[in-house]
Amino acid sequence: MTTPATLPEPASGGYCVVIPTYNNAATARAVIERTLRQAQTVIVVDDGCTDNTLETLHDLPVVLVRHKRNQGKGKALRSGFAKALELGYTHAVTLDSDGQHFPEEIPKLLAVSRQNSDAVIIGARDMSGEHVPKRSSFGRMFSNYWLKVATGIEVGDSQSGMRVYPLRHVTRVRTLFSKFTYECEVIIRMAWGGCGIINTPVRVHYPPAGERVSHFHPFWDNVRFTCLYLYMNFSHLLIPLPHKRLVRRNQPLWHGGVGASIRAGWRRMKQLADLPVELGQGGPIKRTRALLRYLAHEKNTPGELGLAVGIGAFWGCSPWIGFHWILALYSATRVHLNRIACIAATNVSFGPLTAVITFANIWLGKLLLGQPMTIPRTTHWQVLGKFAYQSFGAWLLGSVIIGLAASFAFGLGTLYGVRYLRRRRQSPEAETGRDREDAVPTPQPETDSSPALPHVETQGSTA
Repeated sequence: MTTPATLPEPASGGYCVVIPTYNNAATARAVIERTLRQAQTVIVVDDGCTDNTLETLHDLPVVLVRHKRNQGKGKALRSGFAKALELGYTHAVTLDSDGQHFPEEIPKLLAVSRQNSDAVIIGARDMSGEHVPKRSSFGRMFSNYWLKVATGIEVGDSQSGMRVYPLRHVTRVRTLFSKFTYECEVIIRMAWGGCGIINTPVRVHYPPAGERVSHFHPFWDNVRFTCLYLYMNFSHLLIPLPHKRLVRRNQPLWHGGVGASIRAGWRRMKQLADLPVELGQGGPIKRTRALLRYLAHEKNTPGELGLAVGIGAFWGCSPWIGFHWILALYSATRVHLNRIACIAATNVSFGPLTAVITFANIWLGKLLLGQPMTIPRTTHWQVLGKFAYQSFGAWLLGSVIIGLAASFAFGLGTLYGVRYLRRRRQSPEAETGRDREDAVPTPQPETDSSPALPHVETQGSTA
């Protein structure tokens, strides 16, 4: 008799399992049989199989969705989600049919999903086992980093295929990519829509290289991932359009009338851009040292801080004098980087350096455009303003080149500076711990040699 603990997820529970498959005849049946012990409804999406995968599944009680030709994992998942929604389900668990995932981990994901019904639950794979290909570990690290830049969320395994999706949200998301990149793009768009992204550790099995079946193309799929993150991050940064909201905000942006909403937004922007006192005092050198000390104690990685400082330095060299902090705040907010670091880095053009950088931008721009450089021999603001207006094209061109150079220099300097400061901060702590372990116990003074009285435990005393 089956015990309640091993009963599969009932069809009435709102959860089903979607398994896309493409030429996995050697593993698909075993995976689906194990999955049927965990859930009563399993939707198998045949993504144009050309082997005998379907013949191995002919007697299993699954819902079958078929593609006439191979269209990619993304479209297979979308077809499975559409079928699950048609059958009345609210959530879908996804896993691969290559035997990499353990279907026995499904109850763990469901337990987290029931407490967070609007969130995507990702089964973060344990990649410390044997036979794990190095390219998979590197690809996951690369994808995790750029996904965090796009969303500001720490995703433990952005490439894991074992997930739980809320169907009412994932079916409303429109994506551009349809192959393996779909799973990363849909996370980004759902996070932008307000859905939570939660990681849950799961086991993973990688067979030896000779037995492994993978349809991941190392070159073309990595090119697709690179194009995905370039497009998502730059479009998010450069096109200030609102994203489709999937989950309602806790604090709505609209505060009654138009005027009240604008004033509330301006106050919130000023609060976000407010720098710590020590970062706004002194000259450039003092501010830079204060910024490095501040960054050394931040929770962001050195790479993220270097990127934030690089973007701030770029805007600090731009012609938009007086609006540098607004541009830096917007950029850091859109790509989910450290706002304080980004805004503080705009001080690269602090005080008299603003004039130096401006003339350097104009000189370089005119040099590249083949225009003569005539510097006004007066400090009258009308003459200087006319000169800047007439040289704006050269100024803009030169600022892009000098800004990129400053961005690279300050970003790289921040990366290595923060790494050095953090190692320096950690080394005294390690030495202190080592000294504590190696310390010789202090000898205790000799006591009276008379025998100690035995301890008598009275009734009602506590141990």
